[in-house]
Amino acid sequence: MDIVDREREIEELRRLAAAPPALVVLRGRRRIGKTYLLRVALPGDRVINLQAEQRPLALQLEAFARECGRLLPGRPPLALADWAEALGFVETQARAEGQVVVILDEFQYLVASDPGLESTVQRFWDRWDVEGVPVLLVLSGSALSFMDRLLGGTRPTHGRSTLRPLLLPLTYRDAAAFAPANSTPAQRIERFAVFGGTPQYQRWAGRMPLLEAIERTCLHPDAPLYSEPEHLIREEEGIREPGPYFGALQSIAEGYSRTTAIAGRLQIKQQLATAFLARLRELGYVERAEPLEPRRKGGARGYWRIADPYFRFWFRFVLPNRSRLARGRVKEVLAEIRRDLPTYVGPAFEDCCREWVGRYSSLGEDALELGSWWSRRSDIEVDLVTITKTGYGVLGSCKWSTRPVGAAVLDGLQEARGRLGKPAAGAELALFARAGFGDLVRSRAEAERVTLVEAKDLF
Repeated sequence: MDIVDREREIEELRRLAAAPPALVVLRGRRRIGKTYLLRVALPGDRVINLQAEQRPLALQLEAFARECGRLLPGRPPLALADWAEALGFVETQARAEGQVVVILDEFQYLVASDPGLESTVQRFWDRWDVEGVPVLLVLSGSALSFMDRLLGGTRPTHGRSTLRPLLLPLTYRDAAAFAPANSTPAQRIERFAVFGGTPQYQRWAGRMPLLEAIERTCLHPDAPLYSEPEHLIREEEGIREPGPYFGALQSIAEGYSRTTAIAGRLQIKQQLATAFLARLRELGYVERAEPLEPRRKGGARGYWRIADPYFRFWFRFVLPNRSRLARGRVKEVLAEIRRDLPTYVGPAFEDCCREWVGRYSSLGEDALELGSWWSRRSDIEVDLVTITKTGYGVLGSCKWSTRPVGAAVLDGLQEARGRLGKPAAGAELALFARAGFGDLVRSRAEAERVTLVEAKDLF
């Protein structure tokens, strides 16, 4: 498959490769497509690409030497004593033969085996930069906090990077490029609700129908996504004991959405629960939802939710059924998923609607902030709100139902606008629906200037 939604990064990497020296720090979660991006953007014979692993320094250097051997066809294998000698070889090659691209992928593993590597990189890069040595050096990694620290003020590489892209998950629109060509808009949204915007998950799902993809990639114990969240948490930098992090995620999935409730569920102090949640948020696995209000925060009404779609799916459907799945009762679990899927997809549909407003629609042109709102008693909720300089810009209701939206939904949205008072007096109303709208809603929407958005409009 052609690469999806990375055109700007490819263009920038190729621009720098055409006019080295340059230093790139590439960040992004695991499975987000960093390695694939670099392979597509930086092909050629004079590329040294080291995919680092957790192993001793000597083995790291042996692997780098084998990659360097591509520049010396027919010559005896290299023997490199340390990273200074390795980068010295790169410099010699660049000065004598011209441009060299060096990719150190999963850079955090290299530093773990040699803490002095950052200073070594700084020393060589400073010389290459000043003297115009034609080397494009790419430091890539999925340990986000580590990679962010590379850019910090106290690290040897601070202030030296020419480009520092952060790869984010794909939007629901871009993720739809992986779906079967004949997928309906509703099917694309359902697929996004399960596999999200992580390119590797979408690739594993392939062109299969959704339920078949779930069975083959998620439910069998030897399937690639069966234990994915466990592997990701264990591999994250600085997480020595993954249990509390899993416990926090499982608690949220079970409905314990407040910090105090999560702490109580895990029987730990609230301070510890706050620390675990902060780390999970830093990694992009959870997020804090707060009611959006002009000129004030609704933090007291906030709650935690799992941010990553596949993590939401896994903690809802895979983890609670691991025992049954291990006994081969896959079809039973799949049948339950089929029945529960409409309820499960609803919140993801709301996310897609908010992203459509914020990224693709003229409704979001003046939006300073985008989110949702609910009253203190939670008796009134608005799925989508935008904040402009003058107050609320848009109020929206999102319905993932197989029935057309009726007038009661519009009435409820108008009631919510009244409850929000003067800041919402000029807000535009919008209804979002999977299955369209009833005739009464359509006639009222035209008369009352309400925007109607169907699932197909999101694409």
